[in-house]
Formats: sequence, C-alpha cells, structure tokens
Amino acid sequence: MNEGYLYTLLGLLAFSALGIFHKLADTLKCRPSPVNALMYGWSLVFVIITITMRGGEWHGPAGAWSLALPFGVSASIAILSFQAGIRYGDIATSWLAINLSSGLPTLASILIYHEPVGLKRAIALSLIPVSMALLWKDKRDAERRHE
Repeated sequence: MNEGYLYTLLGLLAFSALGIFHKLADTLKCRPSPVNALMYGWSLVFVIITITMRGGEWHGPAGAWSLALPFGVSASIAILSFQAGIRYGDIATSWLAINLSSGLPTLASILIYHEPVGLKRAIALSLIPVSMALLWKDKRDAERRHE
C-alpha cells in the first residue's frame, strides 16, 4: 500500500472520530463555541509537539501565511455550523451533507485548473444534487411525522 492511501485512511478515521466527538459533545449539552476553542487549542498543542519532535521549521512560505487566516476562519465556521446543526438533526444527515460538500471544490478544480472529468467523476458529481434533494425530502418527511 502506498503512503498516500495510509494518509487517506488516517484522514477518514480522524474525520469520523471528529463527527462522533461532536455528537458526544452535543449529547453532553456542551456549547459549540467552547468545544471549538478547545479543539483548536489542542490541535495547536499537537502541531507544536509534532513539529518539535520532527525537527521541522517554524516558518513557512509567504503564501501560506496569507492563506492561513481565511482557511482558519472557514474551518472554524464550518465546524461551529456542523456542531450547532447536529443539535437539530441526526449525525448521519449532517455528516452526509458535509461529505457531499466536497463537490464544490471538485467543481472549482474542474473549472479553474481544468482537471479532466471522466465518466465516473461526472456521474458522481451529477448525483450530489440528487443526494441533497433526497436528504431534504427525508428531513421534511421526518418533521411531518413528528407534527
């Protein structure tokens, strides 16, 4: 197995754990903002330990600094919205919606960087709106059953 697959698997497991921990935080009646602040604080501690242990450099390219602020703000808004949204729905629907959101950067990559679109990718991208419509319909039907 090549190294890229290991990182993909690690990312999959980490994102899965993130969703489970956010649902646990909601079950324990934790407010999203403090959970978010603690999550990013512990992330910083982990990065500092990792850089220190690997003997890495603390500075990055100039472009990284200009991207760090909007990236951090976007990540914070996304995770706060996800955690707040869990309170009003189930984790399966919330997590599926987040995974389907990968279609937007994929579409941007196709339009901006002219990435090739094969048949499988075209089918997958065309199913995203269908999936979102089915999620919306399922949520609407569930709300009607509870009325």
